[in-house]
Amino acid sequence: MPNELLLCVPGPWKDRSDFVGMVVSATKGEFMFAGMILANPGRKDHVSLDFNPHDPQMRKAFEIAGQGKFPERLLSEVANHRGVAYLHFPIGIIREKERVSSFTEALRSCGGFAVKVESAGVAHEWEHWFSALHSENPFDLYRTFVVLIGDSQHYYSCGMHHFGLPDVEAERSIDIKATADLMNRFNYWQIAEEPKITSGHTFSVAADAPRYRITLKADSRHEPSDFFHNPAGLWNLKRAD
Repeated sequence: MPNELLLCVPGPWKDRSDFVGMVVSATKGEFMFAGMILANPGRKDHVSLDFNPHDPQMRKAFEIAGQGKFPERLLSEVANHRGVAYLHFPIGIIREKERVSSFTEALRSCGGFAVKVESAGVAHEWEHWFSALHSENPFDLYRTFVVLIGDSQHYYSCGMHHFGLPDVEAERSIDIKATADLMNRFNYWQIAEEPKITSGHTFSVAADAPRYRITLKADSRHEPSDFFHNPAGLWNLKRAD
């Protein structure tokens, strides 16, 4: 389903039966997998899980989503995966982060190599993933579930729907580093301060910095059926002076 947090974890599981057995043995019975459900009976909790066979495009996907940060050793493991687990969570990451941590920890213990946020297009090594989920700094969670992208006219963010908030875009005419800083600060402000924003308001990163006029737009880049789609829309930032 669209408008959900979808995670991809490739691993060494040769088939579904192998995965079922690994879940029970690696977690010492704490978790079980049956049907399309990964469950923690002790906590009376479960999530939907799709188990898929080897995907020949997996290395390329992780190489791109890892933004050049994945070591060759890990990319080789991803390339040689035998099975893939897809975990489905509700969209609110702040509310869901403990569950996300618990269920992905189970997959790591089963041999999962790394994790990719399919609903944003960004991938992480386990160390960074769990550090961010356990951090008290909202920016750590933000940079784990949101990625900055560019098209022919704008730079824009993808993934703020995980926080139930609009994404942001700014024109490419601005310096790329300055634009990234602007968008990151704006998105962090949305998450940390929960401001009441309406179209026509202005934003600046400092009192003596340029001001940007804020206008809410619909997310026209992604169809509603796309996992990247943000139903809250996106804020367009345009120089106000």
